[in-house]
Order: sequence, then C-alpha cells, then structure tokens
Amino acid sequence: MNFVVVAPQSSHWEDSHRAAAILVKALRRIGHEAWLVTSVYHDGEPAVDPDVVEKSEEGFVEVERDVSGVPTIRVLSAKSMLPPGAVTLRSFSKILAAIDRRRGVDAVVVFSSFWNGPEEAAKWVTIKKMLAQSGEAEKPPALVYVPVYPTGAHGASPVEAVSRSIWSTLNLPQVLRQAAAVVVSCREEAEAIRQFRVPADRVIEGKWWIDPDYPEALAAGRPPLLEGFELVVSYAGPLTEEKNVKALARLAERMPQAAVAVVGRGDAVAWLRREAARRRNLVLVEDPSAVASVARGSLLGVDLSLHEPMGIRALEYLYAGTPYAASPTSRAACHITDGVDGARLRNPEDLEGVARLVSTLAKKPELREEMGRHGRRKTENLLATTLAETLVARLR
Repeated sequence: MNFVVVAPQSSHWEDSHRAAAILVKALRRIGHEAWLVTSVYHDGEPAVDPDVVEKSEEGFVEVERDVSGVPTIRVLSAKSMLPPGAVTLRSFSKILAAIDRRRGVDAVVVFSSFWNGPEEAAKWVTIKKMLAQSGEAEKPPALVYVPVYPTGAHGASPVEAVSRSIWSTLNLPQVLRQAAAVVVSCREEAEAIRQFRVPADRVIEGKWWIDPDYPEALAAGRPPLLEGFELVVSYAGPLTEEKNVKALARLAERMPQAAVAVVGRGDAVAWLRREAARRRNLVLVEDPSAVASVARGSLLGVDLSLHEPMGIRALEYLYAGTPYAASPTSRAACHITDGVDGARLRNPEDLEGVARLVSTLAKKPELREEMGRHGRRKTENLLATTLAETLVARLR
C-alpha cells in the first residue's frame, strides 16, 4: 500500500510531530511505501527554502534525505497567528490530489487537532469517494485520523480556547465521519472521541509509538557530559515554557547530589545554556541521537509539563528499563502505572515528589530494577511496526 502521513511540521522533540515520522519509518519497515507530508518547517525553522516550494510546479518538493529522518514531501505552508507558532498548509486538498497523481495514494494518515490539515484531507477523501461512486475514479483512499485530542485542562488563552471549541464543533465531526480508523493512545482519549459518536469498531486504542530504531539506539554509550555523575534524572523533549523547563533547573538546585540531564531544543535553550553554565549538575544535551543512551543511563525520567498531549517519550524510557515520573497535565501519566513502573506526580511543580522518589530508588536499587523490569515488560511489544501492521490489516 502507498501511504502519506500528514503532520503540521516535523520535529526531533515534539511528540505529536515526531510520531508521524515514526509511523512513516514503521510502514516502510514492513514493506510499504510511505512519505511524510508536512510544512516547510522542522522544529519551527525552515527545513527547505520556502521559495523553492513557492516556485514548484505543483506546490510541493520531495526530499528523500530529509532532516526528519524519513522521505518527506514539503508543501506550501505558512505560520498562523493562533496559536502562536502553529502551521497552516496552503491549498492542501489540491496538493494531495497532485501527490496522488504522481505517486498514487491508498491511505492518508493525518495527525493532530486544531489545524487545517485534518479537514483538508477529509475534504479530498470526500471528493474521491464521490468520484468513485459516480464511476469517475477507482477505489478512493482511506483516511486514518490520529487526533492527539486533549482531555484535561489546558492553559490556553480565552481566544485560543474559543478557537479550539469552534474547531471541535464544526470541523472535527466531519473529519471523524470520513475516517476509516481513528487512532488514540489511551482510554481517556478514546472516551473523548467516542462522544462524537464514532463507531467503536473504528477506534484503535494502542500505545504502539516506539521508534523501530530505538532498540538499536539503546546500545550507544553514555554521553561524555554525564561522566562523573552516579545519579542521573533526565527529561527529553521540547524546551519551551509549556514544558515547564524552569522547574527542571529548580530540580537541579533541589538535588545537588544528582545530575539533571535536559535533552532537547526549543525557545528556552539559550536560557538553559546560561543556567547549565552556573550549575554543574544541570546538563544540557542538544543532540537528538543521545536520547536513548541518556534514558538508559538515568535513574529516573521526568516530565513536568504544564501540557503535553501525547507523552510517548515515557514509553521509550520504560522500554529502556527506566522508571518515569510525570505530572497529571502530561498524557505521559496515562502511560504509567503509579508505583509499578513509575510515578504520577501531584502537579507540574511536585519537585518534592521527584526528589523523594529519586532518594528511594537510589537507596533501594532492587526496587529500581523491579520497576525497570515492569516497564520493559509493558513496552516490549509497543514498537510502531505493530501499529503499522494493524493499520494495513484494517484498511485492506
């Protein structure tokens, strides 16, 4: 089958964006054709010259060796005003038609909510269905939707909250009606989606989001920056205000006996560099290839996010045999069994809870090993190739 997997932008750090590239990789791993289709942006910066895309004949360029790590089609796009930094794909239904003419598309997998990609993909699939019914086209492509739909409170501005409400009322039902399958990552998200009267047999609930390359990456050695530290607590992900990175610096101050390794890039990276320069035990690692080795070498992984809609980085830590602690405002908390393979913190500022858990695990290495075993058992079958196989079986 030929798949296109659509996301607002590519990323090494943002779960809801990098998950699209993970799925492309998994589909290719099991023998199918798959391309990531996204904007010109990677982690907020142009990955290709926007002028080249503007001047292209059909509104897109194909990049076999893309910064995302998978073959990528970069399309006409722009940053929207609401929310700040969000991305819009321009003339996207027409571009999908052009991609279909060039490559043939059997299925469109589109990620995330509150942007124009899902409704544009649904519009194109609707047109293809109508053409097929009239005998003007062959079998129409299937639409698969991965909504990454938030279920808890989110500190959006009043204007953004209204915009999200309007999108959920007007656009989401249309997308869900056209979707042959809706992929959710936890029970809470499944319940939220079923409120829109999606038939139960269309909802695929699963946590199969671990990169197929991750097991091999775990063999890498510990980053030199962490040499000399016996205890390491780490976070991997975007370095933004929403991810509460200032709390990580306070955590380093709270636990001078441990290194707090922060692996990522983002708007707060310059601030974190300054903080790391004056705190020996706050270690900033900006190389995405170091995530697996840092996770494997950590006593504990943490996520203190004020909002994280997917939280699949937690699964990678558990796969590495490392317990994980997450705030209730991160969906990572849904992937953890409290007290078994990690901890659900009281709130994003629960530094005391993290410090207490670190102290306990350091004093009781047998407990750390037991929690690690539970995490490995939970995640050993959660490679994204399983999701890819599930989708192919569902759509055939």
